Amino acid sequence: ALQKIFPGVKSVGHVLSIPMPGHALADDLSSRRDVALLEKLIREHDVVYLLTDTRESRWLPTLIASSNDKILINAALGLDSWLVMRHGCSPERPTTPEQPRHGCYFCNDVVAPENSMKERTLDQQCTVTRPGLAPIASALAVELMVALLHDPDKHAAKAETNDGSDRGGALGIIPHQVRGQISSYGMITPWTPAFDCCTACSPGVLGAYRREGFAFVRRVTADTAYLEELSGLAALRGAADAVDVDWDDDEGSM
Repeated sequence: ALQKIFPGVKSVGHVLSIPMPGHALADDLSSRRDVALLEKLIREHDVVYLLTDTRESRWLPTLIASSNDKILINAALGLDSWLVMRHGCSPERPTTPEQPRHGCYFCNDVVAPENSMKERTLDQQCTVTRPGLAPIASALAVELMVALLHDPDKHAAKAETNDGSDRGGALGIIPHQVRGQISSYGMITPWTPAFDCCTACSPGVLGAYRREGFAFVRRVTADTAYLEELSGLAALRGAADAVDVDWDDDEGSM
């Protein structure tokens, strides 16, 4: 398809199945080969575009890209909304309070990714979208990549917003995220920091992946609760549940 659009492009297609949390592996040997190929492709390229359908299918590429400190541009579509974002750098890279590490697609989650296709209609799976969303999100994803490649800090570059407070560089601002809604024809550029308990880019999860490799991936596909324990999400929710709050019937008092 790429060669039809631009005959001079150098492209190679691969067919593989990405292991996903909450989806048991059908063929262990085939899955092992697919993971090895995915790791190889991400290591050998400078930029990764993440355009897969389900939320959980984005987990393993996010994990591998973070482990290899690669630029990852993530584009996701809803029924009438879209998200384009750049994932932050590896947690091993030094940061400062003025320029902290940016979050990834999973850094706002308080539960591990799981099977989002089970017992859901097509519109609930975000399979049905307005026709203009894919071209809009794709164009923004390319522009974001070009802006990052022109910055010496690449994906660790400061996140800027379109509220007028940032001047930007030669190509304008470099946002962390671009969120848009076609129903209102509006866009915002929020920023979220990396989460210490993230299920995809936190140090604990990356460490387990590097130590155990495919065995770690296999375990996560069979048991998403393990991912919550490993990342610290389970302990975080437990601590929140343990907080004892006395509510008063009077409005505004606790």
